[in-house]
Formats: sequence, structure tokens, C-alpha cells
Amino acid sequence: MTYTSIHCEVDDRGCARIVLHRPRQLNAFDDTMLQELQHCCSRLNDDSTIRVVGVSGAEGNFCSGRDRDELSAVAARDSGRSLPSSGGHESSMFRALEMPTVALVDGVCVGGGLGFALQCDIRISTSRARFFDGHLVNGMAPSVASWYLPRLTGMGAALRFLAAPRPTGAEEARALGLVDAVVEPELLEAEFLRVAEPFLTASPALVRHTKALLRAGETGTYDGTMTQVGLLRAVERLRKGGAVPPAGKLGR
Repeated sequence: MTYTSIHCEVDDRGCARIVLHRPRQLNAFDDTMLQELQHCCSRLNDDSTIRVVGVSGAEGNFCSGRDRDELSAVAARDSGRSLPSSGGHESSMFRALEMPTVALVDGVCVGGGLGFALQCDIRISTSRARFFDGHLVNGMAPSVASWYLPRLTGMGAALRFLAAPRPTGAEEARALGLVDAVVEPELLEAEFLRVAEPFLTASPALVRHTKALLRAGETGTYDGTMTQVGLLRAVERLRKGGAVPPAGKLGR
């Protein structure tokens, strides 16, 4: 598949970079971009050498949300369904990635673009980034932010953020727990490489297993998660030829 609205590159260490590339529209996504992202993320999941994925936007902005030229068509398409479509049903490809994901947020991060960033495991922001959901102030219920935000910020802060009539700056977003680090724009790439380094030196399969365990633990019980740990370790031993860890080295 030839991509026209995104770029994707993979280096020889297994670090993939996805760039949203519609700079004239502040990297707003349309149906074409969503289809390309779905294809790209599926391809990355199928590549066992990919260790970490960075997601960014072209030319100083992350993503300004759904392309306004398609809003009426999307509304008509959704309202024509016999059963209501689930929120975020078209844009959950980053959540589905099996390896660690890092959103590199610069400039505008709005609406569905905020949803892209929230679906990544780690968010690094530049000092000039601005975060805004915008659904509530435009008479709509929020989409994926309604699931992610209270887990990151707590209920009260999530409500205040979603009701805010203007964008939130990077430092305030960090104080809320929305982003993990704030750097100057010229340092964004270096910070990404620093964050990515541990994943690039670890076993890609083991890192994916670890992310799967953490994801299951978000909604599962302690006993259920520990059962999954045991199953994964059994599979890992089988892959290594049935080797048993030496005495005194068993995990707890």
C-alpha cells in the first residue's frame, strides 16, 4: 500500500516512526489517513523485529483532529447505522500496537488528535504544545478521552480539562498527568531516543509480552494477571528448549 497522508520509517534497531503528514490541514485526519494508519499499524504488529514506535506530526503540529471537510459526511454515515457506532471505532489503531508507543507532541493536539496521543503508552510534549478535547464545548460527548483521562488525571481533573473552553498548555498538561515530559522543540528527538533506548536493547518478544501483561492488568484481577504471568513464563521456557531457571533465580 502506498501512503499519501502518513510516512513510516523503520531503522535497523527496530525503531519505527509514524509521521502524520497533512501539514496544510495541521495534520487533521481524514478517512484516507485512518485507512493508511490501520494498514501501517497492522504491518508493524506483524513484524517481530519492531521494538518501539514513535508517533509525531509534520511541520510543528501533532494533529488537529478530524478534517472538518468530512465532519458532515461522518455524521451522516454514523446516523445511518441501525445500531449506534462505538466512539473511537475508526481510530483505535495506536492502542492496538503490541510494542511500546511514544507520542511526540508538538503544536496543536486537538480532538481526535488528542485521542491519538492518549492511546500511546508514553507522551512527550514540547513546551509550545497545546492540548484541547473540544467535544464538550461543541455540544458533543467526548470519545476515547472519556476512558483515558480519568485513569491518567483522576476524575476531577479530567472533568475540568474536558470542560475547559480553551487549550491547555504543556506544563499544565504535565501537572495533570496528561504528558510524561516537556522539552523544548529542538530537544524532542533526543528525548524520544532517550526514552526509547531501553526498549531497543531488550528482547522485542519479551517487551511485547510485558505490555500485554500490563494491559491485561488494567482491568483484570491480581490472581488472573499472575496466572497469565505463569503461562507466559511457561511459553518462554518452551521456546528456550524447556530450560528451567537455576535455583535461587526464580521470580516472585
